[in-house]
Amino acid sequence: MFTSRFRPRLAVSLGAAAVAMAVLAGCSSPAATEPPATSAPVDGGSLVFADIELQTDFQVQKAFNYTQSNVYRSIADRLTAFDPESGDILPWVASSFTVNEDNTAFTFVIRPGVTFSDGTPLDADAVKANLDQLGLGDETKKIVKNRDFIGYESAEVTADDTVVVHLSTPNADFLKATAAATSSLVSVSTLALDYAGQADISKIVGSGPFVFKSQVADQEIAFSKRDDYAWPASNSTNEGAAHLDEVVFRAIPEVGLRVGAVTSGQADVARGVHPTDEALAETSGVQLAVAEAPELTANWAAFRGAAPIVSDKNVRRALQIGFDREALKETVLSDSYPLSGSILNHAAPGFIDLSDDLAFDADEAKQLLDDAGWVVGSDGIREKEGKRLEISVAASSRSVVIKPAFEFIEAEWRKIGVALTNNAGDSAIFATALGDPAYPVIGSRQFYLGGLGPLFSAAGNTNTFVSDDELNALFARERAATDPDDRDAVLAEIQRRLVLGTALVIPLWDEVQVHAIGKGVHITFDGGTAPLLQEAWLDK
Repeated sequence: MFTSRFRPRLAVSLGAAAVAMAVLAGCSSPAATEPPATSAPVDGGSLVFADIELQTDFQVQKAFNYTQSNVYRSIADRLTAFDPESGDILPWVASSFTVNEDNTAFTFVIRPGVTFSDGTPLDADAVKANLDQLGLGDETKKIVKNRDFIGYESAEVTADDTVVVHLSTPNADFLKATAAATSSLVSVSTLALDYAGQADISKIVGSGPFVFKSQVADQEIAFSKRDDYAWPASNSTNEGAAHLDEVVFRAIPEVGLRVGAVTSGQADVARGVHPTDEALAETSGVQLAVAEAPELTANWAAFRGAAPIVSDKNVRRALQIGFDREALKETVLSDSYPLSGSILNHAAPGFIDLSDDLAFDADEAKQLLDDAGWVVGSDGIREKEGKRLEISVAASSRSVVIKPAFEFIEAEWRKIGVALTNNAGDSAIFATALGDPAYPVIGSRQFYLGGLGPLFSAAGNTNTFVSDDELNALFARERAATDPDDRDAVLAEIQRRLVLGTALVIPLWDEVQVHAIGKGVHITFDGGTAPLLQEAWLDK
């Protein structure tokens, strides 16, 4: 059974699951968005979580995709926790925290009695060591700085249980950044390892509810329960050790096999259910859980503004409105995927809805391309100064809908005279394109608890490769704002500037992860869609 601790948020996204459960029950319509819990948690058992892939690099700063963040949620803790219901930052390893008047000093009081799985204390000294590696990086080990720790200068242990972080520039987003998977805390012995050692999951020592047990390369990683775990985040429903004895992350890269794995009992939960398989889940007795992601941006198509083919804002704006977003949802997606209204998800704090400005308008799109000097050629593709309006897009394979979505957009853009080469889902091309400022379009979504500034402000950012002076000024204002209302107002300006003022980003759909859930499985997800396995239990 799927149960939701974050009822207000997930109620919106569980429509498909509710319908499925109503059909299975023989009801004419769903009476609620989730079934009631039938019993108290049961201890014991092994849960298999089927993922799209497994990573080989688990160095903490690399924990910015689902595979790593899902694992880190089970093996390591963080100073703070993000509450997806309220958008607030809550205590975790830090029992309390304060911020000075200008967002340049953050004081954390460390919870007593927390230990790493090797028995060493997670105390103020260990926190300082972690923060220094995160904030400063380590060039000798080729460990990069945490991109969200803007302005980090140092951490100072001022008492046995107190650490003060000093920043060189205001950064109101720093506190949220300490709640991200990329700020997970590891033992001092782990920090002492070289990069290869810190990337090896078998060598990482954390303070989380599970510890490494075994692995089969590229196939599965198993973790055992830590019996003495007693320091979950303050919004956890389980204050002690995990109910499960073991969790296993297993790779099932073939999208069409994931629902079947849950149906057959080979997996208890599977991430990455394709829209076409949602109906199969309904008829197979498998529940669907749609986990929202307020810790991530919406899915987008980002233009590399310096790439000549998309350097003209008129061209970028034409492409924004040159396809029917409603038809995209009806044709490719499902009710599990809300169309995005901004660069942020609807569930994210500070979201504003720009949907009306993104409405499909083929006539205006054609006129903008005309104004930009692109003339329709004999084959329907526009030309200018002997060059065709041909654009390439690259995107990660980690989204099950990204390639078919761009297939739809490819057909729509051709109607206005634009040829799109769809490389979405090709991991090799995506890896190369990320570092190529001349690659025209990147499809992506990213964790952003550290703010939008780290994603779009730096001249070398891998999203747009454009440094916009007005955006940079807005990012600085947001980081310096001390009043929440002022910060929301600046965040609204940032969204308008990114989406409309520069037309550097096309919002596509809210980031969600659709999971297949087996019978008797009780599981919830955090705001980054990571499974909360310390709270999970099996009733079977």
